[in-house]
Amino acid sequence: MSESTDPSTRAIPTPGEMPWVISYLRDDIQDLRQDLRIQIKAGHDRTDETNKRIDETNKRIDETSHLLGEQIRAVHKRMDTYFLWIMGTLVTITGILIAVIKL
Repeated sequence: MSESTDPSTRAIPTPGEMPWVISYLRDDIQDLRQDLRIQIKAGHDRTDETNKRIDETNKRIDETSHLLGEQIRAVHKRMDTYFLWIMGTLVTITGILIAVIKL
């Protein structure tokens, strides 16, 4: 007669079989612990990788911000120069107009 593999039909181990059952349970627990360690390590590795990518992104943001700041300062300098030229030109034209009107 063949033995059934259905867990509900298996007989309860006898006291003589208990050390084997405990040994199998111990092996299963060790396997579970090892799997848990592997999953935890994989989680730490993913976290480390994510942190590296965040650091790289922050570095690129800082570099972009610095370059943008330099470009804004350059535009302000050009605008200041243009403003001074326009004001100088307006004062000159106004002076010429006043001189022409008084003649």
